[in-house]
Amino acid sequence: MRKGISPQKIAYLIFALIGAIIMLAIYINFAAQSQGGIFCSVYSNVYRILPQGDDPPPLPQACIKRPDTSIDTTRIISQEKSIVEDHLVEYIVSCYQKNHGYRNLTLPCYSLKIVSLAGEISELDITDNMEATGFICDTLGNSKIIDSRGRTIDYSSVSNKVCGTSDQITWVVHQNTIKKGDIVEIKYTDRKIKVIT
Repeated sequence: MRKGISPQKIAYLIFALIGAIIMLAIYINFAAQSQGGIFCSVYSNVYRILPQGDDPPPLPQACIKRPDTSIDTTRIISQEKSIVEDHLVEYIVSCYQKNHGYRNLTLPCYSLKIVSLAGEISELDITDNMEATGFICDTLGNSKIIDSRGRTIDYSSVSNKVCGTSDQITWVVHQNTIKKGDIVEIKYTDRKIKVIT
């Protein structure tokens, strides 16, 4: 009686493995084209969990969004600082949720005209608003902020609170505060949000 696997069985296993790889490649291509957002979200989340080298695999072509450069400007009319903060946080979170998972792209989301704000809004104000909501900081962290003098500091050092463990909001705001008359652009850039005036 012989021990081991026969050459014929090895050949069958090789053919089966090649067939499975081809079927998987066809499925990935079909799923990416037909299911777009769902497939891309699952694909991105699976690859985020798996160990990767220095150069993670690229997204399938169907998952790569092309920037839409035709964004209308929305007017935020309220004078109340807290209401304007709520609107800004809503737009920041919406931009992140719509584009989360895309890499190596800058995608413009919103252009907001601050019409009649009484006072100024800093990154600290926005982060306090996010933290007070309770769940936003779990999804979109902002552990570092730009203070009124332009210094990058830990959010926890000025608020005794924590807003996530990563810094996913880049604040590129003239004089570090948003004021009446400013046009605020919110963009998604490589898994981060950029707030620009």
